[in-house]
Amino acid sequence: MIIKKFLHSCLLVEENGKKLLIDPGSFSFIENKLKPSDFGRIDVVLLTHSHSDHFYPEALKIFSKEGATIVASQEIGDLLEKEGLKFEGIKEGEEKQVAGFLIKALKSPHERLPVVLLPHNFAFLINNTLLHPGDSISFEPVKCKVFAMPVAGPWLKLLDAIAIAEKLKPEFVIPIHDAIIKDFMLERMYNLMCKPTLEKSGISFKPLQLGEQLEV
Repeated sequence: MIIKKFLHSCLLVEENGKKLLIDPGSFSFIENKLKPSDFGRIDVVLLTHSHSDHFYPEALKIFSKEGATIVASQEIGDLLEKEGLKFEGIKEGEEKQVAGFLIKALKSPHERLPVVLLPHNFAFLINNTLLHPGDSISFEPVKCKVFAMPVAGPWLKLLDAIAIAEKLKPEFVIPIHDAIIKDFMLERMYNLMCKPTLEKSGISFKPLQLGEQLEV
């Protein structure tokens, strides 16, 4: 499995010639560093929840037109249908085989925010290897080789995220949900805090640059 990072919470998974894209939201394209066409043909798109930094209909229309299957909760599916997009629904605890990928949806409620309504959020376990939790660290620990760890947001403390990673004990942590932090501060967070703390627990910390990959 090859995992590539594409800004904020967007990860691309490649295996056996197929491509699965997670949360290609507006933050991945807002600075014009990346276009949907840069991904090439995508086989599956997974959406954890409906916040715009994870859910961007304009990009999804391009992926869908090229033949991608969009997998999401019914809540997101209702929004997709309003955009004229088809989807394949997935429920809590359900496993689906889509384009050769084994996808499991895990209960993972969105963390608290100062808003009236919070969207439904899923964590996704891909091929029993990669865990992407969306905007949540409130899920039952599952065995995974790679944990996509959110590191910043109005709903998150870095110490709490690291504690979850230490509980999961993956081989690798890829930081995500980091677009709201300036690069100079990210470098400090990653090199002085995340990397030494996680490596004390035997976890390899892998902050990936745009398009950089981890092969597992």
